[in-house]
Amino acid sequence: MKPQWKGIYPALTTKFTDDYRVDIPSCIKNVEAQINAGIHGCVIAGSLGEASTLTQNEKILILKEILNYVNGRIPVIMNIAEQSTVAAVQAAQNAQETGADGLMMLPPMRYASDDRETIEFYKAVASSCDLPIMTYNNPHDYKI
Repeated sequence: MKPQWKGIYPALTTKFTDDYRVDIPSCIKNVEAQINAGIHGCVIAGSLGEASTLTQNEKILILKEILNYVNGRIPVIMNIAEQSTVAAVQAAQNAQETGADGLMMLPPMRYASDDRETIEFYKAVASSCDLPIMTYNNPHDYKI
């Protein structure tokens, strides 16, 4: 489902079991509660969704399970918050192959990039896939 980029797209929290595994049934319960509350789309693996602690395999597992569950009722957006351009490109390609409806991208995460570096980062990811991209910025933290 193509995102319309309007309305409410919450960054879903990622739920874990007591032994630190991704708790897919609880993630599904959360997304259903959000849908029932009237969201227009959702973001997977954002900052509140443990973007910095999940492995790529865990991110794709969550994306795949949420996509399967929502079954086209809302757009499902994958967050891209990687520490290198190569990793961000690979994450975007993985998201596209898995069926994400779009991407939300944070600027480079390792250090404060200048304007040119940030633009090149976004261009590299955008040219690596066909997904629409929502840019995310937190000027206080990213200094952009």
